[in-house]
This record gives sequence, structure tokens and C-alpha cells, in this order.
Amino acid sequence: MIISKPDVIPDGLYNQKQAAEALHLDRHTVARYEANGRLKFKTRKADNRKVTTGAEIIRCWQGMYLVK
Repeated sequence: MIISKPDVIPDGLYNQKQAAEALHLDRHTVARYEANGRLKFKTRKADNRKVTTGAEIIRCWQGMYLVK
């Protein structure tokens, strides 16, 4: 995980791979974070893919570093 705040657009949508790149994590780690409830994904109706928001990525990052 990166020390500096991830460079994401809070209203943007990101798939697991993009979220992993933003947090500098492996995609499997992001999937584990989702399973543990650290990072929340929703399923898009259009193509049935999981996506999360940039705000959720930042919230996850803040939770790991206890940033307020």
C-alpha cells in the first residue's frame, strides 16, 4: 500500500485491477479486502462487473493509515 493519498477521482468508478493499481496492491489483495469488508464494490447492471468509487478507495487507504 502506498503512503501518499491515492490519485483517484472521488466520483470515478474503478474495477478491482484499477483499485489495486491506485493502492499499489496486488489484485488478489484487493479481492481479500472486499471479502473482509475493507473495500466495498457494487455490481454494475450494464455488464455485471464489480466497481468501486474513488471515494471508497480513499476511505480504504485512510483506514489503513488512520488518517483523519
